[in-house]
Amino acid sequence: MKKLAALFTLLAVLTACGGGGGGDDRPSTDDISKALKDKSNPNSVAIASQAPEESLDCIAKVLHDSSLSDGALKALVDGKANFEGDKDDTQAITDIADDLGKCVSG
Repeated sequence: MKKLAALFTLLAVLTACGGGGGGDDRPSTDDISKALKDKSNPNSVAIASQAPEESLDCIAKVLHDSSLSDGALKALVDGKANFEGDKDDTQAITDIADDLGKCVSG
């Protein structure tokens, strides 16, 4: 049940962080993973506190390989907790929900 709650928390945080913001380079999988593990990143606190540490690298890879915008991933990495999402990023999160669930459930 904890892992299911972790997935829903993750989806809520990523939807809030989503959003265009063109022109930014896409953060690497390592950058995303480091951000998820960074206790001073407000997005990390929401995600990592719910997801097991060993699943964070998997989550980072799924996010990087997804159709989430570069801007959304950059907002996640930069700790922009109030970054508004757009419909494309919301759809991208929906599209990867099963893969994120596999990361969390092992």
